[in-house]
Amino acid sequence: MVTAIHQPHYFPWLGYLDKMAKAGQFIILDEVQLTDRSPMVRNKFLTFSGAEEMLSLSVKKKGYRDKKTRDIELFDIENIQKRHKRFFELNYKKAEFFDEIMEAVCPIFERPYSKLIEIQMDTVFLMRELFGIKTEIIYQSQLQYDRENKKSGLIQAICSAVGTDIYLSGNGARKYMDVPEFKKAGIEVVYQDFTYPVYRQFDLEAFVPNLSALDILFHLGAEEAKCIFWENVRKGKEFQG
Repeated sequence: MVTAIHQPHYFPWLGYLDKMAKAGQFIILDEVQLTDRSPMVRNKFLTFSGAEEMLSLSVKKKGYRDKKTRDIELFDIENIQKRHKRFFELNYKKAEFFDEIMEAVCPIFERPYSKLIEIQMDTVFLMRELFGIKTEIIYQSQLQYDRENKKSGLIQAICSAVGTDIYLSGNGARKYMDVPEFKKAGIEVVYQDFTYPVYRQFDLEAFVPNLSALDILFHLGAEEAKCIFWENVRKGKEFQG
């Protein structure tokens, strides 16, 4: 079994979904501390002129650093939902498949959220559905393991708790992964191989990468975006040692 582990994100980018698609289990870290100014609370989108713009969520700051992600409360969420919805209406209206995708997205801007993880996971599950990903989602909080572990030790403990033999890691984790300890536990560490696919965006001369996966959906529609996504998943090396 291949297992990948990640924090919950807000309207995740294609690399996040690529990792999910290459795993048999995707563990959501809902007990870790919130990382400020990260995709956990924000993501990048395009304006109609081709500029990048960050859309962010706000959380109640009092004591949030001492809370687990799943316990963090949202701040001013109703106004933020209105602003984000309006941004899409103003900037993606000219995208060919705006109506199709906006119909799927709109419920996220209408639901009454109180916790950060509620809106994060609604966006993750929506992206999972639109891209046809069948990977099982498991929450960290559901697992039994020694919660004193940190960083590489935490990842190894979670992998052991779900009985995996292959851990699919992002390349950014190479600097802290204690690979020999994983090997002792009978777990092979492999690294994600992901290249961002290029697709049409409005009438832009230069492609803008690393946006939320909503961007490709608005421009190409769910069916073509899904085809490009899965072709990209299959064509590259599945893993790097």
